[in-house]
Amino acid sequence: MSQAAEVDPTGSVDANESVEPELRADDELGAAELIEVLNHCAGLASSTAHRMMTVASLIHDEREIDSAQRRAQTHDGELDSIEAFEELSARAAAGEDPCARFGPSGLELAVAEVGATLTVTPTEARELIAAGDALRYRLLFTGHALACGRIDKKRFLIALKRTDLVTDADEMQTVDAHLAEAIFARAPMSTTRFTAMVDAIVAKWAPDAVRRRRERVTDNRKVTVAPDRFTPGQSRVSGSLPIADAAAFDARLSAMATSVHPADPRTLAQRRADALIALARGEQQLACTCDDCSARETKSPEPQTESVTPPSAPRATFHIVVNLSTLVGADDDPAFLDGHGVVDADTARTLLAEARRTYLHPGTQAHSEGSPDAITTSMWNHTPSKKLQALVRAGELCCTFPGCNAPVWQIDVDHTVPFDHRRPRRGGPTAERNLKPLCRFHHRIKTFTSWQDYQDEFLTAWFTTPTGHMFVGNAYSGRDLFGRLAPIRPPDHPARVRHDTLRDDGARRQRRVDDRWNRANPPPF
Repeated sequence: MSQAAEVDPTGSVDANESVEPELRADDELGAAELIEVLNHCAGLASSTAHRMMTVASLIHDEREIDSAQRRAQTHDGELDSIEAFEELSARAAAGEDPCARFGPSGLELAVAEVGATLTVTPTEARELIAAGDALRYRLLFTGHALACGRIDKKRFLIALKRTDLVTDADEMQTVDAHLAEAIFARAPMSTTRFTAMVDAIVAKWAPDAVRRRRERVTDNRKVTVAPDRFTPGQSRVSGSLPIADAAAFDARLSAMATSVHPADPRTLAQRRADALIALARGEQQLACTCDDCSARETKSPEPQTESVTPPSAPRATFHIVVNLSTLVGADDDPAFLDGHGVVDADTARTLLAEARRTYLHPGTQAHSEGSPDAITTSMWNHTPSKKLQALVRAGELCCTFPGCNAPVWQIDVDHTVPFDHRRPRRGGPTAERNLKPLCRFHHRIKTFTSWQDYQDEFLTAWFTTPTGHMFVGNAYSGRDLFGRLAPIRPPDHPARVRHDTLRDDGARRQRRVDDRWNRANPPPF
């Protein structure tokens, strides 16, 4: 509650009265104010994470110094007899220093202290200390972005892990500088877009790290099956595979899961799990459990005299975008594998060896093939052509809604300006500049609520919330990763052309003045 202070005629405030700002509880704030509070809390969380990492690293520094001093003071060198000297010499020669052999290091001391303070496991404490060390010495500029709230702890850790194999100090500084520049130059983005941006920067400025990463992921492949700690009677299957093998395996599960009849009562997640079991049993197809198929299986089988050809396995499909120059070996620019992220050029060429390809170029009328009349007509059809859909999806990395990571080749293509089914020419056209990918959830949010969206001439997607807050959905996109997909720059606005002309005229006048002065005042002046 606010208090009124007594003010005398001279303007001074009574010291016995305090002036307190009027504060309201969160449950008394409106939605627009709560959004501001949420954004403020996110910034505080980032700043707090930065400080916690820094403090954990400083604790490690101090414990390393303590450990070194303690080992230096293990023995002061003073002995009271020759026998004691011989015993000490023998123990030293045999390496029998218990502290050196079994005593904790400075890092272990810090891990124990940080873990006890935060009530976390030694592994979590060690990761926090390592992140603080990287923040202070490897990713200084990116760490500054964390301190300022431009990224959060999760994205900083993504940057830390994706740059772990950059071993050259100069390359690391370059990567850090370019990454921080990209972070501050762009609006916040989803983790899929952020990861792709980090990988693209590493591939450009530290290509040796990409090679080392490819070698490491091949050596570190594994699959584990362990009991679920939280659900009795359930187990968890986890694994680490090279990205190409993982993509093929993931696509195979999806293909088997979608090969059953639409009436199958299982969810997609359940069908994928059953497909994994089927593969483990050596089966190539997933049995359908719809009522018709179940009833057919319960009937007694009739004797067959002819051999039956087993059905072929469903075809696994995944999507990858790559520059044609990379595909033919002219360069080694990275590619993007839908749902998995950036892959190196060699992996992309391997995946595309026998793939069905679609060639795209933003300078052409990709939304249709044929005569200009056919192209114009297709703009007023609601469903985009396959080539236009491919161009729109290739230009993005995931759903364009802020923060969403839904794979771009598995979601809807939305008209930014709604298509008018009754009078198509009065609605939004079916063209690249009016299309963007949205997952089904966010597509419904945009269609049936007061959310507003807008695409500018550079295909940047802007979303406005019901409270009036505006966010960029695709701060980093496939057009940044593949420069050839960037739209052709539209002609400048006449007002901008006018100012450019005025500046050019002024510059020419100034050059003429300088030339006359130089001719009138030849050297020496």
